[in-house]
Amino acid sequence: MTAPGRARWPIDQVLERTDLSALLDELAEPAAGSMGRGRKWHCPMPYHEDHRASVTMFRDRTGHERWRCWSGDHRGDAIDLVVATTGRDRAEAIDWLANRAGMHPDRPLPPARPRQSRAPAAAKVMDPLVARYVQACHRVLGASAGRPLREWLHARGITDATITANLIGVDPGRTMMRRARGLPYGAEVAATFPVYGPGGALTYVQARYLDPDAAGRKYDNPAAALAPHPRLGFPITANTTRPDVTLVCEGMPDALIAAQAGFQAVGLLGAQTPDESVAARLANHAGNMGTQLVLVCDPDAAGRRVADALIPLLDECGHDAGVVTPPDGLDLNDWASRCPTWPDHIPAPDRPERDGALVDDDPVERRPLHEVEL
Repeated sequence: MTAPGRARWPIDQVLERTDLSALLDELAEPAAGSMGRGRKWHCPMPYHEDHRASVTMFRDRTGHERWRCWSGDHRGDAIDLVVATTGRDRAEAIDWLANRAGMHPDRPLPPARPRQSRAPAAAKVMDPLVARYVQACHRVLGASAGRPLREWLHARGITDATITANLIGVDPGRTMMRRARGLPYGAEVAATFPVYGPGGALTYVQARYLDPDAAGRKYDNPAAALAPHPRLGFPITANTTRPDVTLVCEGMPDALIAAQAGFQAVGLLGAQTPDESVAARLANHAGNMGTQLVLVCDPDAAGRRVADALIPLLDECGHDAGVVTPPDGLDLNDWASRCPTWPDHIPAPDRPERDGALVDDDPVERRPLHEVEL
């Protein structure tokens, strides 16, 4: 039943005005290097560990764009995608898509998309639009309007020095800041976390909504036509005090905390399980830096899946990585805020071992190096 005051949009009209490839870029994870009509995405369904990006697009007999995961046989249209990734029910998903397409009860309908249009090719390098967006959001953070977001970052333990070095910013939302098509949508106020490559070059940006329930999702990304999804982010740090270890963290906020504490750090971007390409890049980076990789995994099922998938892949690359799980159900960000001495609990690779156990007076670390829990 339609809620009082809610417009009832014909599904055909909503789908005709929705670019499914752009929606998949927003709500799923594009396959690295996937371009053109043969583009692929990782499956958006929760708990499906789609290692090899099995989602493709096609048009059905009515001309509507649809997606299908060939690994888990999940499938649907844009409405099903929104339901699966945001938790909305079907009616709410239709309303959300209609609003996103510029459909309002008191206004003429926007033109429908031509059915012969093709999905935009994925960018091979980042478009300058993304860099301008990063700079604009960083300037907003430095102004008076950015003070609440700066306080939010401080509360998460991110210092002004880290904010400046990494050009962290605030997106005040699309009603306050106009943006080109393909940039993060700006559904609500968001912190912007620029993503850098191992050489320090800006490659990407993620917008992290402060109110995910209102926005309908936690993160927003640029479309693949503007920037390829790097899957790994390397935060900027000016003070490396633990050059022996590279901490691999779940997401950029945790990676920033690790870099701020003096570690080499890498952030795993997106919720999909790492695959062979990610493992090879991490092992290559650790080899170039002369460090050992230590995964800092959240103490939940998703964090365990990341470790279970990545450790064997790194082993195949000839790298014996460690795993540290923060205590008491905390992620790294919360652990660092509650325990200033948390870096002392990260195992050093040159500590002597006996029968796979660390020889140390600290009982916290009397576990195999690859499975340290705190």
